[in-house]
Amino acid sequence: MIRAKHTVLGAACTVLLATLVGCGASDAGGSEALTVDRLIGLAGEVGKDGSGSCPLPYDPEKAASVADLGKRIEPGAAKAEPGDPVATAEGGQKTDQQSPWAGKPGALISCVYHVGDEKLEINTSGVAEGSGVYVLAPLIQYAGAMDATALRAYTKKAAEAELHEPVQSEGGNVVTVRFRSGDKGDVAMVLTVGEDGKASLAPEQVLGLAKTFAAQAE
Repeated sequence: MIRAKHTVLGAACTVLLATLVGCGASDAGGSEALTVDRLIGLAGEVGKDGSGSCPLPYDPEKAASVADLGKRIEPGAAKAEPGDPVATAEGGQKTDQQSPWAGKPGALISCVYHVGDEKLEINTSGVAEGSGVYVLAPLIQYAGAMDATALRAYTKKAAEAELHEPVQSEGGNVVTVRFRSGDKGDVAMVLTVGEDGKASLAPEQVLGLAKTFAAQAE
């Protein structure tokens, strides 16, 4: 979640600028497209303290059924404390020059769930300029246990992928999908399951979840 891990996003993104090009510098269940402006608005609703529900149009119960998980996707972390948020957010119409958005409008909303004892996180980013994928590079690297070379190759492939074309990590526990973003910017979703490049779910199940979540976002 952002307070545990994403607060270092700006610093991590700055470090990754040495190896990645375009990092920042370059209502729930509704049918409205996830444009950059809509993400910024929803991030504002989530606020600094987070929210007890995910504001994005993802339906984990339906996704679990489509992906044939045979188990439920529950909101929050498996060992969440009372009051821990399900959704966290950062960004806005005005951002800090040292942030991943480099002063430009943008937002990141992260929604955390669990499957059994395993963490499942849906991170959705929007940028007014550049690629929404590169903003998520630190999270991709963390979940996928990628070194700098693997991260560079993966994020480049994901950033250049066609809209709604899922790009799965070698370990299978990370999938990135780009969305239609209206008439400006770029929106991307990164689904992570487990950590350290591993998940108890089969790679095809993780991929199935990502495809379903992407379809729900349209």
